[in-house]
Formats: sequence, structure tokens, C-alpha cells
Amino acid sequence: MNPEKKLEIQEFKNNKSRLLGRLLNKSYRYMSEIATDFLREHGYSDVRIGHIVALVHIEFEGDTVNTLANRAGITKQGMSKIVKELVDGNYVISEKHPTDARSVMVKLTDKGYKALTLWKACTEHVDRKFTEILGSDRLEQVKDILEVLADHYENNVAVVQNNDVLNNMMFEK
Repeated sequence: MNPEKKLEIQEFKNNKSRLLGRLLNKSYRYMSEIATDFLREHGYSDVRIGHIVALVHIEFEGDTVNTLANRAGITKQGMSKIVKELVDGNYVISEKHPTDARSVMVKLTDKGYKALTLWKACTEHVDRKFTEILGSDRLEQVKDILEVLADHYENNVAVVQNNDVLNNMMFEK
């Protein structure tokens, strides 16, 4: 191997602890562990973070699986699987849509509402843990920065990807 390339690769490897993807991934895993432990300590050992993400997106009057999938940014099949698990755990009910025979409405049960209330407490617990490490100002800075990135993705990248999928479906031969 070319000595310059070898040095370039070695410098890259030496700085792997500062790679954004690695930092975001480890931070997410840390947050997930804190949240999972909190939920288990409060008797919700059957709930995963993905379940909570689905519960958060369900409006009071209920929603279709398609709507939930779009809000959560996952596939309809993925959301269908999560909804089935939530129905099995009695966190939601699934009933016929009043106007669309092809769809079902997903609604929160009392247990689902209790899980959401606990999730609110859980997010506050995670914030406290992160504040102990970062301080409140730096935690708010991190949230502000991540919000800008998430908004950019949702308003630009996700729209382009969805349009590409639609165009491919419409113009396939």
C-alpha cells in the first residue's frame, strides 16, 4: 500500500471515536438503556422503545396503520407488526375503520394511556441523567442541533426519497 494512503487511513482510524455516526449510535444506545431500565423498573418489561414510538403517534380518536407508519417514518409492514404486538399486550385495540373497509383504526386502551404517561416520566428521567453529564445548557444545545438535523431530513431528504419512490412506481414499465 502507498505510504501516504496508509498514513491517511491510520489518521482516520485514530479519530474513529469522533465519527458522528458512531457518536449518535452510542448516545442512542445509552438513552435506550436508561429508558428500558426505567420502564422495567415500573413494571413495563414487555414494552420496547419502538412500541412507545408507535403509541406516541396515536391520536385520541385513533389512526390507521398507514397514518402511524407515515408519522413514525417506518414502513406499513413494520408498523403493522408493532401494532399487532401492542394489541397482544392490550396497549391498543384495532377496530374496523368507520368509512374505509380496507383500513382498521388503532386506538389506545387505558393501559396504552398509562404507558404514555409513564413514557413522559421516562423522558424526564433520561433528560435528568443526561443533564447530570452535560449540564442543562449543553443538553438543550444538543437537542437544538439534533432538531435542526431532523427537520432538515424530514423537509428535504425524506421528501426527495418519497418522491423518488412515487416516481419509480408511476413510471415503472
